[in-house]
Amino acid sequence: MSTELTTFNVDDTPLGTVQHFIDTSTAVGKAKLYNALQNSEKISDHLGEVINAVNVIAQRVQVQNDETGEVNDTVRIIIVGDDGTSYAATSPTLASAFNTLFGVFGTPDHWERPLPIEITEEKSRKGYRFFNVKIAEVDNE
Repeated sequence: MSTELTTFNVDDTPLGTVQHFIDTSTAVGKAKLYNALQNSEKISDHLGEVINAVNVIAQRVQVQNDETGEVNDTVRIIIVGDDGTSYAATSPTLASAFNTLFGVFGTPDHWERPLPIEITEEKSRKGYRFFNVKIAEVDNE
């Protein structure tokens, strides 16, 4: 197991801090990042589907509590599939799950091929719903 530090790109933008593994030194890379940030589908519409992930993006965002009106910082996770489709959710627990996944499988910039994952919705002991990542069946190559 490698103990080297994980490196990722961090861009501070007016839209929040964005952490990603996309090479944005070219116009093509910038377009990939922009499209993922701006054109993502809701993860909740794709629960239980296999997504062949090639990248994961984390964006710090602010959300307003519907009940209190209070604005809080949170993290938006965007998963990019091998077909270019991106899937997003605002979920600190999903961010934590990907942190664990990166510790086991490495980061997307070191994956040799897409990683088949499924996003599931779980329930905590207190009844709160949250998203989780499961590894779909992988080949033994």
